[in-house]
Amino acid sequence: MTKVTFSSRGARLLSVDILGHAGYAEEGEDIVCAAISSAVMLTHALLFDVQNIPVDTLIEDDGAHIRITLPQGGDMERGQDALRALKLHFNELEQDYSEFLNVMEVHADAED
Repeated sequence: MTKVTFSSRGARLLSVDILGHAGYAEEGEDIVCAAISSAVMLTHALLFDVQNIPVDTLIEDDGAHIRITLPQGGDMERGQDALRALKLHFNELEQDYSEFLNVMEVHADAED
């Protein structure tokens, strides 16, 4: 199962963390993993390459782990629509593939 965690503070999304393989089908045939990967690549391209937002990106092939974190300040504001759209897409995907995808949001403490 792929676990997707969005971190937020108030109404602001701070990051998205994607961990694990969906397990819908064999590697290379897994449409759920393909949908997740494609959405993440598009979101990263939008944030980093199109909007020139210096996102902090972690990619670990072992364990299938990707994290995108928005920087503090004005660039965080500019990246909100991209992360909101990604969250909406993943929530809709989860409705159809709930055995293979879990999406959640955690709220960061305001004192961080």
